[in-house]
Amino acid sequence: MDDAHKQDFHVRNLPTRSVTLFPTRALVVREIKDVVLKSGANEITVIGVTPTADENSIKVEGTGAAIITDITVELLPNRDIFEEIYPDSDSDSGKDESEEENDDHEDKVNAALEEVSDKLVSLRDEQKRAKEIVASAENRLRILDLYTNGLDRKCGVDIEASLELYRKEREKVFRDHMEGITLDRNLTKEVLKLTQEKERLEKLQAKEEKKAAKEKQKIKRAKEKLKAKQRRRDEEQKKEKTRIRKEREQFWPRFCYTVRISLDAGSSFTPGSSRRSSIASAADVQLVSEKNLKEDEATVMCDLTISYVTSSAFWAPSYDLGLSTTNNTAMLSFDARLTNMTSETWTNSKVILSTSQASFSGPQDDAPSLVPWRLKIVGKGGAAWQTLDIVHSREERDQKEVWNAQKNAVIQQRPRVDLFGLKQGPQPKLNHPMAQSSAFVAPPKDPSYAAYQNRATGFGVPAGNFGGSVSNKVVTQTNTFGQAANKPISAGLFGAAPSNANNAPTGGLFGQPAAPAAPAPQAAANNRGSSLFGAAQSEEYIAPGAQAQPRGFAYHATSSTQETHNDGGGVGAGAEAEADADAVTMLEPAPELSFQDSSFEETGLTATYDLPQFKTLKPSSTPSKQRVARLSFTKVTFSRTVVAKYKPAAYLRARIRNTSKLTLLRGPTGLTLDGTFLGRSSLPRCSAGDGFNVALGVDPAIRVVYPKPEVARSTTGVFSKGENSIYTRSITLINTRAAAGQPPVALTVLDQVPVSEDEKIRVDVLQPVGISTGGKAVPTGVSGRDGKGEEDWGKATANLKKAGEVQWDVSLNAGKSVKLVLQYEVAFPTGEKVAQVY
Repeated sequence: MDDAHKQDFHVRNLPTRSVTLFPTRALVVREIKDVVLKSGANEITVIGVTPTADENSIKVEGTGAAIITDITVELLPNRDIFEEIYPDSDSDSGKDESEEENDDHEDKVNAALEEVSDKLVSLRDEQKRAKEIVASAENRLRILDLYTNGLDRKCGVDIEASLELYRKEREKVFRDHMEGITLDRNLTKEVLKLTQEKERLEKLQAKEEKKAAKEKQKIKRAKEKLKAKQRRRDEEQKKEKTRIRKEREQFWPRFCYTVRISLDAGSSFTPGSSRRSSIASAADVQLVSEKNLKEDEATVMCDLTISYVTSSAFWAPSYDLGLSTTNNTAMLSFDARLTNMTSETWTNSKVILSTSQASFSGPQDDAPSLVPWRLKIVGKGGAAWQTLDIVHSREERDQKEVWNAQKNAVIQQRPRVDLFGLKQGPQPKLNHPMAQSSAFVAPPKDPSYAAYQNRATGFGVPAGNFGGSVSNKVVTQTNTFGQAANKPISAGLFGAAPSNANNAPTGGLFGQPAAPAAPAPQAAANNRGSSLFGAAQSEEYIAPGAQAQPRGFAYHATSSTQETHNDGGGVGAGAEAEADADAVTMLEPAPELSFQDSSFEETGLTATYDLPQFKTLKPSSTPSKQRVARLSFTKVTFSRTVVAKYKPAAYLRARIRNTSKLTLLRGPTGLTLDGTFLGRSSLPRCSAGDGFNVALGVDPAIRVVYPKPEVARSTTGVFSKGENSIYTRSITLINTRAAAGQPPVALTVLDQVPVSEDEKIRVDVLQPVGISTGGKAVPTGVSGRDGKGEEDWGKATANLKKAGEVQWDVSLNAGKSVKLVLQYEVAFPTGEKVAQVY
């Protein structure tokens, strides 16, 4: 098509009609309005499509008197110049350091000193004149004397006339001499006075000059401080420019897709369009430059739309869940985190969120489930004969090790330098452009955390490098362009084990590296002498965060969709006593800022949310947040589960029923209980009308004591000549909520007895008395403390389930304690050895 009419469009100049974000990808629709076609063959080239797009998803449609005959997609090097697209704005602020104010100006002269100096000069001139008069008189007198002394040598001299002349001249000389002496004496006095005045004024001037010098130095120091601030400001601006440049480089594509569209225009053609709504637009934009078309040349107009799917843009749900134990309600804020990590900017586009093909994953840290404890007879002489016993089950020992490791764990935070940044390696050759175009790399299973772990960093200013890897003992996944995407393994919150992948690790704040984390609260609680209530600890557990946050539950909060044995609710922590009403200043509540909710539509298994306003999504590694909805839930049920055999703690859980019309997707959530922030957790997927559980960690107000088992030998039993052992275990629960008016706390306590897998082994439950497998619940429990009034601790019932699981349903009053006893007998023939079934 060498003779075809060719037109080029860069994707950055094309308006974006809509962006549909999915949990793992995005569908982008761009418009090319009012394209001028010449009669015959035409070729439209769209340049700069993000390299993270799937070339198989690129689709071109349109309307007009033309037919699309061919579409080709190529992955070509980016021919744009980075400096032309992002020109450096390094122009200074117009301040030239060389242009400084001249601080060396002449000092102000003391006017009085200047006046005295002038007078002194005049007086000294007069004094010289007086001395000149005196000298003149003396010289005239000398001449007169010489003349008189020579009269005797002259003849015909009139002595009388000569003497008279001498007298007159001498008298005149004397008068001039005395006048000069008197004037000189007076002038000397005046000069002395003015000299003293000048010295005084000079001392005063010196003081003023010293003071002025100090002031000048002070001003100079102030100016130096201003200059230093300006230099620091310029340095910060330079750093900000560098940061912006690096961020732009991170999303600068080294390769882009080029889409060539071949069209035939003519009056006999019928336009073909598969989407009637694809031409709707808020404004028609003329993208073709005006050309001098010949009048006799036939032209037609058409509108095109190009759509494609990219894997480097997605959305993920984010929640903030606030729970109240006083009125059993919950408030859920449903937000969407929008991420665009492509090379394109979608300006003023309609954004649609879709839940299609959402997949989530993540481990949970919840109350453990009991594993059946099975026994069998082992032969003599083996290793099991000497080492194995049935005092503790294997699962119990393993869980104890995990529990102790969690208590002594230290939170490790991965620095951001391991998660962000661009590194370029040697650039490989593209043997085949389309062979290199497998740019569709799906984000991790949890897209809400994908923005921080797995980013399509196939971008960078061409510098002879292409690809690379980042390794710091992290799991890596190669992306489109060979760049390794970090997948760090983050530690759990509040010292617990990793709970889910949605908990994004954070580095040090305010530009400093993350300091080593303090020991976990569990480890601190395990220290001797640090008991919350001053009691000694054996295997007693004090909830983490009980000292730092007495009103909340500071343990790591997680969630799970697993059902516990009892979903019954209990009332949560009581509020502290209110302050005196007279001491409280009542203020008008400030109006809260509201969010505009998104429109919602659900079709089958897919739900879509239309954001209310047009948005601009720029390439960034930081997602933007958009409010989707704000939901209120009532009749929230709180329950507590104790599995003291594995972990001596009471786990608090909330059961919430989704009474809204929205389907809640799995995603990270912030948990707040009675106004106290607990931390970050994960919300399970929940359809409308279904319920979900939210684990709130350990209730610090419930103390659990689980001492070592007591073992006693029995002479009576099933086998008269056999081994009969009685095992006694006890669980003591203490409700530390002693405030008046607190309702009783409902707890589900779980333990187990071994289950015989051999007819030679007999296991009988002795306490609770009357308990049987599948039978009715029997009352049980005694007060855990002696004293008056301790008998009114509440009530408890026990029942024995399959696989040897014992369940107590306890209602424990505030400030009371209960002791639950489990006693069972294991009997087997003499000479045999009992071991756990593996």
